[in-house]
Amino acid sequence: MNTSAARRRPARRRALASSALLLAALVLGPQARTAQAQEPYPSRPIRVVVPYPAGGNTDIIARDVMKELSARLGQPVVIDNKPGANSILGTELVAKAAPDGYTLLVVIGAYANNESLYRNLPYKASDLAPVSQLTRTSLVLVSARPGIRTLDDLVRSGRDAAAPQSFASSGVGSAAHLLGERLARSTGMKGAMHVPYKGTADATADLVSGRVGFMFDAISAMGAQIRQGKLAALAVTGEARSPQLPDVPSMSELGHPDLVSYAWAGVMAPVRTPAPVVQRLSAELAQVLQGAELRAKLQSISTETVGSTPADFGRFIAQESRINGELIRQLKLTLD
Repeated sequence: MNTSAARRRPARRRALASSALLLAALVLGPQARTAQAQEPYPSRPIRVVVPYPAGGNTDIIARDVMKELSARLGQPVVIDNKPGANSILGTELVAKAAPDGYTLLVVIGAYANNESLYRNLPYKASDLAPVSQLTRTSLVLVSARPGIRTLDDLVRSGRDAAAPQSFASSGVGSAAHLLGERLARSTGMKGAMHVPYKGTADATADLVSGRVGFMFDAISAMGAQIRQGKLAALAVTGEARSPQLPDVPSMSELGHPDLVSYAWAGVMAPVRTPAPVVQRLSAELAQVLQGAELRAKLQSISTETVGSTPADFGRFIAQESRINGELIRQLKLTLD
């Protein structure tokens, strides 16, 4: 037997085996890497940026909803408060984040209005994609002026050009400011004067004292003064009466469907977030928002759960941007 040939045969078999393994790796490698990259979502914690301080209504809603979402997804969902510049700082952060479904943004009405209020935003509306509308919250119109106990009383008073009404808000371009302007224009309140404040607390103090004539705000914020008789609740802005103020008529009921309006909250993601991830988040949030315990908890702050599709939420934001954008342009409002 040729011992040299015998020694070469195992070496040849090893070389052939190595070649086969190398060929398999070349053929299957991309597929293996793709399979590894397509790990089930989510496989790690999700960060939800709230561009407002902790403790406010937006933060409370976000924390209540995301706690339930975390339970459904089996991963931590961490709230990250990033307040500043009328929500612009937090919004920019998410607009520039990796589009992988692990960084999300909670938005409210200011998000839809900022595109008209600011000429130089550090992001574009197209940088973010809608996921779902979470909630909507009816507001209440209140006054402490003597003799004003109904919306008709306020409108009659406001039509006196010699003594125009004033209205308060938490700042120029805020939801309360724009809604006050819409009320004045819709009802013919001549010369209604906007008085902006740095926050709701200062505005409420002057409202209760009668220094300013009326104001729109969340029912949860005005409820104590209404119950104590310090403020008269004239109307709520939802389509129907609020369970928290069952004796107060709605704007629609009073013949002003054009003034039906809500504060709202929703979730956005970086624009190139994979469609299956966006759809999964939207579907899971819809299930969360149907929960009886969560709905009851949010109803205690006059908030209704929604849970919309990405397409529906996108259309809603576009409508909000159009309606308020037209008014902002008519008033020539800018914040930069």
